[in-house]
Amino acid sequence: MKQLLIFTFILLLGSCNIPTEDENFTTEGLRPVYRTFLELGDVGSDEAREFGKLGKIVAFNEFIFIGERFEGIHVVDNSDPTNPQNVHFWKIPGNIDFTLKGNFLYAENSHDLLVLDISNPAAIQLVSKIEDIYQEPNGELFPSNYFGFFECVDINKGIVVDWEEAILVNPECRI
Repeated sequence: MKQLLIFTFILLLGSCNIPTEDENFTTEGLRPVYRTFLELGDVGSDEAREFGKLGKIVAFNEFIFIGERFEGIHVVDNSDPTNPQNVHFWKIPGNIDFTLKGNFLYAENSHDLLVLDISNPAAIQLVSKIEDIYQEPNGELFPSNYFGFFECVDINKGIVVDWEEAILVNPECRI
């Protein structure tokens, strides 16, 4: 019986596919999608667009402001609550959180805090920018609701705004 157990153990070990240092281990997993720090400076008004990954919602005067994670803010005219109209999109790359006071929008933009004049929703204007107020960029460091291999985040490439399926070679990160 003892010999049978040893033989089975040896057989199982021999069937394991453990790569050596010279071999590459490939597997399916997730790869981060980055928004570069240069792209984070592209702030302004744009035409209304379809809704994506939505976040915070704020009602203010006759408008509803709906954040789209890492992209910006949808401006919805709600002057007729029976027929709300998506009228503008404010591009604020890296944005997750924002607040409003009077004609000013206060929005984070990864590392920075932006103050924007929104008195003309079709043409918002940057009033001031407090750089590097946030210690860490607000991107995602791990894929949420996921268990498996993923490509480790390199914060020097920018902030992670999404994850895509990919074939990974020698992934070092796993949840």
